[in-house]
Amino acid sequence: YFSLPDAPKDTSVSINLSGETINSISVTLTCRSNANPPEQNYTWFKTNGAAVWEKGSGQSFNITEISSGDSGQYYCEAQNKHGAHNSTAVTVDVQCEYIFGLF
Repeated sequence: YFSLPDAPKDTSVSINLSGETINSISVTLTCRSNANPPEQNYTWFKTNGAAVWEKGSGQSFNITEISSGDSGQYYCEAQNKHGAHNSTAVTVDVQCEYIFGLF
């Protein structure tokens, strides 16, 4: 069986939540894709409206001590020497309520 070299395709993001209290919740986003040869680089992006920010690199991206400022859409780009492919964006929606008082 022989497989021709190919750029990444079928790129997707999975989400894993961990933590026991609101102050310790973290989110791990993991990028997966099919390519030959396997992906060499993963880049993470966050969008909010028309703005796009590069957030990191690597197959997984961790958001620790998540807060409302982390809300937005996240996607990954998988890249090898034959090309690149973006995943569909996943939405992270953090809704927090804080009670602030002076005593």
